[in-house]
Amino acid sequence: MGTLLFGKKNKKDEKKIADKEISVIDIVHAMRNEPSEIMIEEESIEYDNKIIDYNNLIDIILDEFIVNRPNLINAVERGVRSKEELTREIFMFLKLQEVVLNKEELAELMSRFETYVWGYGILQELIDNPDISDIKTIDYNNIRIKVKGVRKNSDVKFADRESLKKYINYIAIKNNSILSEINAIQKFTDKESSKDFILRINISSEFINSNGLPCLIIRKIPKNKYDISDLRKLGMFNEEIENYLQEAMSSGLSIFSTGKGASGKTTLINALMDEIPDDKACLVIQEAEELFTGKHPDMIFQKVKFAKGDGNIEYTLRDLSINGLLMDLDYFIIGEIKGAEAYDMANAIYTGHAGIASVHGNSAEEAVNKIVHYMKYVSDMKKGELLEMLSNIDIIIFMKDFKIMEIAEVSGFNYEMQTLEFNRVFQYEITKKNNGYIGEFKLINSSCEKIEKKKLYSKYNKSINL
Repeated sequence: MGTLLFGKKNKKDEKKIADKEISVIDIVHAMRNEPSEIMIEEESIEYDNKIIDYNNLIDIILDEFIVNRPNLINAVERGVRSKEELTREIFMFLKLQEVVLNKEELAELMSRFETYVWGYGILQELIDNPDISDIKTIDYNNIRIKVKGVRKNSDVKFADRESLKKYINYIAIKNNSILSEINAIQKFTDKESSKDFILRINISSEFINSNGLPCLIIRKIPKNKYDISDLRKLGMFNEEIENYLQEAMSSGLSIFSTGKGASGKTTLINALMDEIPDDKACLVIQEAEELFTGKHPDMIFQKVKFAKGDGNIEYTLRDLSINGLLMDLDYFIIGEIKGAEAYDMANAIYTGHAGIASVHGNSAEEAVNKIVHYMKYVSDMKKGELLEMLSNIDIIIFMKDFKIMEIAEVSGFNYEMQTLEFNRVFQYEITKKNNGYIGEFKLINSSCEKIEKKKLYSKYNKSINL
């Protein structure tokens, strides 16, 4: 390894160091050009300290550029300043700190620094692992991960609590956010850092966390998303359900998915979106940018913008959904219903749009009750009146542990009881057999009259427009 010097150099070495040091401009050119374009003597200089602590050196650089000059990295992330400018500033900082590195050592430092700054440093290996879907920092030595649906400890550890704090603060900065008492909770999506995954990131600072540490939670969404066939092969449903879902999408039916977090709702919706016929116009609004397509030609994506700090400019799901009702659309898609936008979704499907959305719940009935609760944020209509609006939902899919547990059709509205009527079509049944348990998908009913009529009309409409 090379050497790392801080403070003043020994007088006997000053001439040697002066002969060996490279100007910042020469280093910048060396990083751009072939190694042969800048010459450094082969023999090394002997110092008392002979091991470079690259991690410590990166920490020192980050202290300067996160604590003292956070706007520079932020500006590079936004494209206002170039990476070259940041690199030049780092070289100047190293010179001022009297850090002496030869060209190879400097290249190694910059390689590690770029992995940290433009990637995710110590957590990068977890982000790159395709079997890991979720990452959570509990403490510096307790990084939890979810591997194929199973939560466990990772082998990754930070040096100490300060290193963890510094790391999480940097993650906020590199994603155009700064943690503070005003901004103690940060939510954002990183679509650029990983070539394989979209990263949905949630940070809560020590200002609100009882253990005095910030907490970083990363949800990974594959960029090469699963299609309907892939999900069948992964066991989310069987071939009969696959055919049912494909026919539902080709017929323009409104489909809602429900279940707890990480049950597979978003993954299923992402696959269903690519089954929408190409001649349909779609609007997708979402808080976290998890839904996307590389296939459909007429799909507009919009995202929530939160007010930050003292700023008051924001665009909520409600704002986007109200605007969506004024657009020329066939499909109205909301990533996750969480508030008053539920009323606008209900209004959209009530007036003839097809709707796709997810909402937290443990059954079709609970999902509907949750939506009604959200609708009442902005409406004083009676529950029965709101349920009547929701009778235009066609299918509600209950998800659990990346599996479809139930598919229920909304068959109609009971005016006497003021309730929705459901027709359960598929169910995942678990039975005990010998010394174990088996689960299987079962068809328990044919589609209801309402759904059959919609499918029939869709086929008729396609036939006359050939």
